[in-house]
Amino acid sequence: MIDSMASGAVAADAVIAPELPASEFAAAVAALPLVSVDWVVTNPDGQLLLGQRINAPARGWLFTPGGRIRKNEALAQAMLRVGHCELGLAPDVCRQVLGKARLMGAWDHFYADSAFNASMSTHYVNLPHWLPLTWAEVALLKLPVGEQHSAWQWLPLGDAAQNPLVHPYVRPYAAWGLENFSNAICA
Repeated sequence: MIDSMASGAVAADAVIAPELPASEFAAAVAALPLVSVDWVVTNPDGQLLLGQRINAPARGWLFTPGGRIRKNEALAQAMLRVGHCELGLAPDVCRQVLGKARLMGAWDHFYADSAFNASMSTHYVNLPHWLPLTWAEVALLKLPVGEQHSAWQWLPLGDAAQNPLVHPYVRPYAAWGLENFSNAICA
């Protein structure tokens, strides 16, 4: 799936898929699990990229960049859109780096609140993708501040796996990275 994007099979105009109207999205959040993708990005020093979330759910926590998959949006298209919107990567750069992204599995995320109100819970089935970047690729990041994240930081994987400021759903990603891709960090 992701390999097809790396070869250019996803059109550049596929970056932005249409959003559901707010009322329909709220109904979906109330009734169904959402499917999301995260970019678990590391640099050659073995540090994990984390943004401080502005919005619920997980408001205030350090979290990996990501977003939900929209209706009629292929996984590769979602990864491209999220890479562009959350990391500030140009579509051609997203295609290039996604060729080396590795699916980490499917992870359940349960939240007591939602983007709509504090009493509506949210359930995500998250598909995180491990992405070790080179320094040249790190230099291409244009991390946006203001809409989704108030700040960005790089934390060593070992620290991120235990840091109380890192969301409990992200800490296992860091531990997983230490266990599975310690050799790929310096790719």
